[in-house]
Amino acid sequence: FACKNLRWIDENPCINLLKLKAKPKERRVLAEGEDTRLLQACRQSQSPYLHCIVLMALTTGARKSEILHLTWDAIDFDNRIAHIKDSKNGQPRKVGLVDSVIEELKKLYQSRDARKSLVFASKTAFGKVDIKKAWHAALKRANIENFVFHGLRHHFCSIGGELGASGTQLRAQLGHSSSRMTDHYSHLDVNSTRFIGESIEKRIANIHHAEPTLKEVPL
Repeated sequence: FACKNLRWIDENPCINLLKLKAKPKERRVLAEGEDTRLLQACRQSQSPYLHCIVLMALTTGARKSEILHLTWDAIDFDNRIAHIKDSKNGQPRKVGLVDSVIEELKKLYQSRDARKSLVFASKTAFGKVDIKKAWHAALKRANIENFVFHGLRHHFCSIGGELGASGTQLRAQLGHSSSRMTDHYSHLDVNSTRFIGESIEKRIANIHHAEPTLKEVPL
């Protein structure tokens, strides 16, 4: 910063320092039944957005930041597609939306503040909403421990692999650009990966009918 931005020095004295290898973070996925309990807890949240945000993350694999930065002009209701313009790698992409997400988004659209472009806009400001407290409260209600929001992305990828999705399909849906081949197939039709989210949606629905309600879940 002192070299490039402030021009205080001509060369960066730290440029030749060797970086220590960071211990990779352990990410766990949701166990069977936890996804249903989590969504039930999110629906009980005081946050009007939490359930839709978590459901979208579960069925698309999108990052939290990508979801929170979505604007209404990026939602294609007719084709059930969300256009992610602000991605981590800087490359825009499209993700397919399942019917339950479309239904939630339509409800939010009808009650939206027309002055705000963000799908999940803060009620007190024109910025994005903060779901940190609501998220942790939902985890506590669902009796889920040692789980972070980014784990929903890992969950999507894990279930997708179990369902037979190819690495190319998953990289296209998740927006990874770790190889030239991934970039080559970045135009992959979103309809070829929507089945992952639809399968997760169906799995959640089936478990919902078989699982007890939150009040009946033993602590």
